Amino acid sequence: MSKQRLVVIGNGMAGARAVEEILARGGAELFDIVMFGDEPYGNYNRILLSNVVSGVQDPSEIFLNSLPWYEENDIRLHAGVRATAIDRVGKRVIGEGGVVEPYDKLLIATGSRPFIPPIEGARDAVGKLRSGVFGFRTLDDCHAIMKSAATCKKAVVIGGGLLGLEAARGLLTHGCEVHVVHLAQQLMNQQLDRAASNILRASMETMGVTIHLGR
Repeated sequence: MSKQRLVVIGNGMAGARAVEEILARGGAELFDIVMFGDEPYGNYNRILLSNVVSGVQDPSEIFLNSLPWYEENDIRLHAGVRATAIDRVGKRVIGEGGVVEPYDKLLIATGSRPFIPPIEGARDAVGKLRSGVFGFRTLDDCHAIMKSAATCKKAVVIGGGLLGLEAARGLLTHGCEVHVVHLAQQLMNQQLDRAASNILRASMETMGVTIHLGR
């Protein structure tokens, strides 16, 4: 029986984990697997990005599947190639730089992206984040944040959820004065009741983070 071609758009935690499960269930006998990854790396644990910012872990320590893993499992990975179009009639995925991959089955696992509030002055005339303004989702974001933190005196984190607070804690290690601005009246309002949130706020303030709620 000839193999079918499985193309996976997205090489993050969701896409790579799905492929691991396919392989574990004998998928290597059924599919030739091709993956598109927007970043020029293998798969890494985004949950640990705050550890990279704080210096607790080196970026190399958070990888789940390094580039050699894909070769060892006969997976063709287009690392650093964004998929830009899907030709559903021709059953092809088109990527940047003229990359074209036909498919029999297509899995889209592109994950999430950070919500950047529509704040005046955050973006330039073409819609890009201005110098000194960062999202917090990728290793490249971490590298840019750490480079900027090395020379700046004050950092503001917009969002008092789990990731925002982790980013704030990581920035403290770079000697910045850190402020957290949160729209709700309590930190981590999606996960904690008011009593627990007050304890968390006290802990963050003890670390040296200034909290601004309802802003």
